[in-house]
Amino acid sequence: MKRSRSPWLLALVLPFAHARPSPALVAGGGAAKTDCYAEWQVTSAGVQANRGRVGVDCQDGDPACDVDATANGACTFGVSICVFQSDVPGCIPQPLTEVRLSGKAQQLGLQPPPSLTAPTCGPATLVTLGLRQGRKRAKASKTLRLRLTALASSRPKRDSDVLALRCVPNTGAGQCPANAAGGPRQLTMTVEPTGTDLDTGWTGSSHNFPQVSGTVLQMCLTGCDASTDPSCPEDQASTDQVNGRTFGPPLPLLTQGIGVCLSSRFASPKLTDGTANVQTGAIAVNLHLLSDIFLSSPNRLCPRCSGSDLGKTGTCDSGPRQGQACRTEGIVVVGNAPGNQTFTISSDCPPPGTPAGTVPVTFPLTTGTSTLTGPNPGPGQGQAKAGPAACGNAPGGGTPADPRRPDPAPGPPCAAT
Repeated sequence: MKRSRSPWLLALVLPFAHARPSPALVAGGGAAKTDCYAEWQVTSAGVQANRGRVGVDCQDGDPACDVDATANGACTFGVSICVFQSDVPGCIPQPLTEVRLSGKAQQLGLQPPPSLTAPTCGPATLVTLGLRQGRKRAKASKTLRLRLTALASSRPKRDSDVLALRCVPNTGAGQCPANAAGGPRQLTMTVEPTGTDLDTGWTGSSHNFPQVSGTVLQMCLTGCDASTDPSCPEDQASTDQVNGRTFGPPLPLLTQGIGVCLSSRFASPKLTDGTANVQTGAIAVNLHLLSDIFLSSPNRLCPRCSGSDLGKTGTCDSGPRQGQACRTEGIVVVGNAPGNQTFTISSDCPPPGTPAGTVPVTFPLTTGTSTLTGPNPGPGQGQAKAGPAACGNAPGGGTPADPRRPDPAPGPPCAAT
């Protein structure tokens, strides 16, 4: 890698994170011997039953279960139906002859999977439940109950399942814990929409690739305040929890006719040596990634989310989560791609198959300028340089390694709020 330049917009705030676990199955509370015939799939990897084995309570804005990942007074669930599952102890999956849905489930548009004789899930339906407003604070939404009945050709023949959904006020889900010293608890770094690009190699054929703007990185802070001790060290364990598995959505690329879907997941630990100064806005932290390279056809590149704009919810059009709920996290235009060149991408819609290779990458993020020493493939190309991470970056002069691409000059210091 010759150079990857990523300006970051920084602010000390108390926001949400963008972690997206895989959906989980809810058995539905039927008889144990038949509970695996058909199950509910909800956009959550750690569902907590609120009524036996049938309920899911979701905190507003919790990215584990609220598809829009925003504390906006409502929770959006992705709900689908899965059959022939093997996760319920004591239950042997059976081919089904029919799946009957309650009137409410039909009104919401839920559909059984296309096959009733093999392990498969139907398309997700987006279900939104709003919080109720009390006199002093928001209250849990009304409980939505959905029912299904799965019929098998052999005994026992019937599996009746219920799903109870509630949206509840957020009490800290997806957020860094409070800073015991009274200072800010979370640093949010966001990839800027301009001045950011990805250059790999030194021939120029893989230069000027876009980065996914809006990608968010969180760092939890501890042991500091705004006056007596303004230097905030990273709370590494909490940082690892709020950032989820991948660093933003997959990135579609096309170079020399070869299609690539680049998915960057966090290494362990995700961030190291992190500090942030509340008074000056100066930060220093190392970001550790594993970039998985998936080869794809030029007209496919990466799966798309049907959400038409940033933050909009929809379903994945392809890949291992085809038909399942997603939230559009980035919009990338691949100018040389055939057909539709606009990709609405989401970390909820990973690429199919196994990666052709994985590249470990460490990015030193700082409000100064950092330089990485690398191999020297030719004259004037002996260094890998990352631009400064200050707020309000502006273009600067070119470099001998690549005079076409100016490095950003430092902008004003970052603000703490």
